[in-house]
Amino acid sequence: MTPERPVPSKLDGVHHRCEVVIVGGGPTGLTLAAELSMAGVDVVLVERRSDQHVDGSRAGGLLPRTLEVLDQRGVVERFLDAGRTHSAHGFGGVRMDVSDLPTRHNYVLGLRQSEFEPILAGWVVGDLGVPIMRGRDVVGFVQDDTGVDVELADGEHVWAKYLVGCDGGRSAVRATAGIAFTGSEPTKSWIVAEVDTTAEPEVGVRYDEIGMHGANCIGADGPVRLVLTESILRRGEPTIDEVREALFAVFGTDFGMRAVHWMSRFTDATRQAGSYRDRRVLLAGDAAHIHSPHGGQGLNV
Repeated sequence: MTPERPVPSKLDGVHHRCEVVIVGGGPTGLTLAAELSMAGVDVVLVERRSDQHVDGSRAGGLLPRTLEVLDQRGVVERFLDAGRTHSAHGFGGVRMDVSDLPTRHNYVLGLRQSEFEPILAGWVVGDLGVPIMRGRDVVGFVQDDTGVDVELADGEHVWAKYLVGCDGGRSAVRATAGIAFTGSEPTKSWIVAEVDTTAEPEVGVRYDEIGMHGANCIGADGPVRLVLTESILRRGEPTIDEVREALFAVFGTDFGMRAVHWMSRFTDATRQAGSYRDRRVLLAGDAAHIHSPHGGQGLNV
């Protein structure tokens, strides 16, 4: 179904029309696009990345309820074939056995976001045929009673009846809409990194007076994935020296760290949009709420 509203004459660039435009082609945007497409809605995705690549492995797996949703859509086997199942799940520092949950998917699926996203995109874009405009940044939009005119950095425009911002915690859609993003300031920070070491690391989870820390090897010959609680609150992207400092603080050594493939920092800051909707503009995923991703709640929410 194509909107009946004519293309505004003031627009000089190429103008695309659809019922719903989704800004952000990550897990939230892709999943929403799938749901809308299966419901017969004409939807277009706008994604700033040129492909589905993500830096680092990112999120570590899929929880039972997420697997149930994928099963309801008939695609869960694609993800199960690519990952490994585990009977336990950690939450709040507690290890829980989920093997007795009343579900066909009574396990956690070990499947990194770097592997999960391409499979999801293959279904949504490849099988369902949802068009995705890659390598595009949204620079602004104007809405009225009939729809939303979205302007892209390359001068093109997309007009839709509705716009959904699935563009993360620093959402440009939310900021442009003027929707408040209030909550609590961070009190703790963690470094997550994937590194090469010359010495065998101490794999597993450990607790000390600083907090919880973890290390595990990604694959037989892959890098070591670290999650390290920092002794003091820090913000912004970490440096290699800060990764090394955090390792020494926890283990008394950096295990001969010789290369860093990817590193990032997250905090326990919690924020929520003052409204999930402003007329024809809606928010979903991290654009609507952020919180500590400990326990796998980030991607799975």
